[in-house]
Amino acid sequence: MSAAARRKLASSKRARVIPEWWVAINAAAPQLAETMLAYLDQIGVSQRPNTVHAVETDLRLLAGFLVDHDHALTGAADIERSHVEAFEVWQRAQPGTKGTINASTFRRRIWMLRMFFFRIIEWDWPDAPARVPIFFGDVPKRDERLPRFLDAADYVKFMRALGDEPRLHRRLAIELLARTGMRVGELCDLDADAGTLIGEAYWLRIPVGKLRNDRYVPLHPHLVELLATYRTETPPHAHGRLLSGQNGVLDRYAVQRWIDAVAKRAGIGRVHPHRLRHTLATQAINRGMSIEAIAALLGHRSLDMTRQYARISNRVVAEEYEAVSAKVEAQTRPSSRRRRTEHEKASH
Repeated sequence: MSAAARRKLASSKRARVIPEWWVAINAAAPQLAETMLAYLDQIGVSQRPNTVHAVETDLRLLAGFLVDHDHALTGAADIERSHVEAFEVWQRAQPGTKGTINASTFRRRIWMLRMFFFRIIEWDWPDAPARVPIFFGDVPKRDERLPRFLDAADYVKFMRALGDEPRLHRRLAIELLARTGMRVGELCDLDADAGTLIGEAYWLRIPVGKLRNDRYVPLHPHLVELLATYRTETPPHAHGRLLSGQNGVLDRYAVQRWIDAVAKRAGIGRVHPHRLRHTLATQAINRGMSIEAIAALLGHRSLDMTRQYARISNRVVAEEYEAVSAKVEAQTRPSSRRRRTEHEKASH
């Protein structure tokens, strides 16, 4: 690093305001705090705020553990493999909502921390360790679970209960999730003029969301009618969104409460908003909709994301299983003629 660059870095250190949650870390290891906070500033240029917030939590947990367990540590360059191993064991034992920390949270946290070390080394920062102390094998493999969806009977119960929902805005919100397959975050971000007429059909413009892409999806005639009624009865919201919550912009927690109430009336237990997305995709593939069309509907960038639904509904597997089952049944169950003969022998 040049002398000018070092002076600029020193100037930025003096100008930095230390966030409240980092004060103790900064007091114990100021170089470590500076490096991590500078990293957050850097990724904030290209990453979404929610991502930066999650990484800030990950770095703060690691830094807090390090300064508590190694008082001699001053910066990121001092972090060794032994520090990481101790942190992973400690972190894995931390309490979570269902016992210890959620496996997916742990996996994401370790991966994000690995990227922190990888990037500061690649960026040639002065306070970087000689090598990445978190190995690729430290990141647990993701379980390949099938998407959870509502079966036909529960879906009918849910939609019937939804039809009895007296509050129009709640019914519209849940109907949009169930009939378009959008994510709950996309629902909350819908613009007031999201519905539009293209040619002779009505479409819904879903805004840029999780995968940084926007898309148009066709609107079911029932949704067109419901949306028209809603716009007639509801004045435009000041925040410019289609839907609104109790205190302004609608959030995913309110939507979850609305869905919970409907599911309770239907008697089917708790239903996560994403399960409605999985249910629509499963219904679509069961009825012959192509993988490419489902991917476009759901806003998937890769067909690999959509093929998971094909694993649920594989017609070839089902047909071959039925054929084999019929043959097995024919061999294991005696024929009607054989049963009559055995019955006659037994009677004599």
